[in-house]
Amino acid sequence: MKSRVSLLSSTAIAAAAIVFAGAPSSAASLGALEKRVKALEKSGAARSVSRAKKTMKLTVSGQINRAIQHADNGINSEIRHVTNTNSQNKLRFSGKGKLSDDLKIEAYAELGNNDSGSSAQSVSDTDVGANTAFGATRFMELRITSKSMGKLWLGHGSDATDGVIGSGNLSGLGVAMSGGSDEDLHFADEDFVTSAGAAVGRADAFNDSYDGGRVDRIRYDTPTFGGFRAVVSHANDDVIDMSLHYGARFNGIRVRGGVGITENDGNAQNQQVMGSIGASFPMGINVQFAAGERSREGRIDPSMKYWRLGYRMKNTDMGETRVGVSLNTHDDFAADGDEYQTLNFAVVQVIEPIGAELYAGYSNVSLDRTATADIEDIDIITVGLRVNF
Repeated sequence: MKSRVSLLSSTAIAAAAIVFAGAPSSAASLGALEKRVKALEKSGAARSVSRAKKTMKLTVSGQINRAIQHADNGINSEIRHVTNTNSQNKLRFSGKGKLSDDLKIEAYAELGNNDSGSSAQSVSDTDVGANTAFGATRFMELRITSKSMGKLWLGHGSDATDGVIGSGNLSGLGVAMSGGSDEDLHFADEDFVTSAGAAVGRADAFNDSYDGGRVDRIRYDTPTFGGFRAVVSHANDDVIDMSLHYGARFNGIRVRGGVGITENDGNAQNQQVMGSIGASFPMGINVQFAAGERSREGRIDPSMKYWRLGYRMKNTDMGETRVGVSLNTHDDFAADGDEYQTLNFAVVQVIEPIGAELYAGYSNVSLDRTATADIEDIDIITVGLRVNF
């Protein structure tokens, strides 16, 4: 697109001359003006100013993910209509440009919506319908990629340990199982209660993902060498995250995993370590193990372990069918001696023609506390649909 400064100025002067001279709006006067415009167009680049060639390409994408859940905490039960917090509604904007054969830049923004989010629900409360607008910032960053030097991230986004717990996830069940901590599919805000109806505490107070997160930071990823990639980030409050990732194939067997560490000297829980490893086999079976531990002054260090067995098959033209079972345990998180556990089953049916996934799952959530007897389990059934665009 050209902005012809001289051309527009001269044209305006010519038009003004015709008007203020009192010339009638005749074909002759209009013809004279047209000849003047054409002459100015042929006068050369020296008489015009042009904008640099546009090289950025904008892509807009997103997803809507809604589910119906039934939860029973042993005393109360209810059906809720929710956004699946495990993979909430999203709207993405990606502007990409190429500076050279080696260097690329991307301006990336992602907004999220978690209206009646599944992780904020409780049958003990009224509907939680907050955040109804696409206003929650998930990512707002610049990504500079070099084939030879690696990748630099600037802005609000994933730190170096975000996703480490799920790095061994090869199941394709991410919409129904997070790959390391499945509490977001549950009514995580649900109350554990005793058989007598006494409240013990919210479910999400007894577990954590032991993963990184999205923060304001600078992050650097090395190129991949021999299947290995190192990542380091620095965030506000001098939080430093580091991780090492690996991926490879051996005789049709795919292996992927990662380990990470978070250092935060300004927090009493000043160190967190985590890791995950997974493998998928040619017959469709996949396995994963993940674990995390956090240092805590004056108490037993809380920890998490995660096991999963999955299977992927494609029996129809519609798309792949994925099934899995997982066990997730958390010890000593809210108090020393606490034992929190979730047993989860899930199935995902990919609907390739419309870029969607239909999924269903069941979770049993239990808690054992030294000083509290007869704590009821929480049971949750989920059915949902995620559509990508």
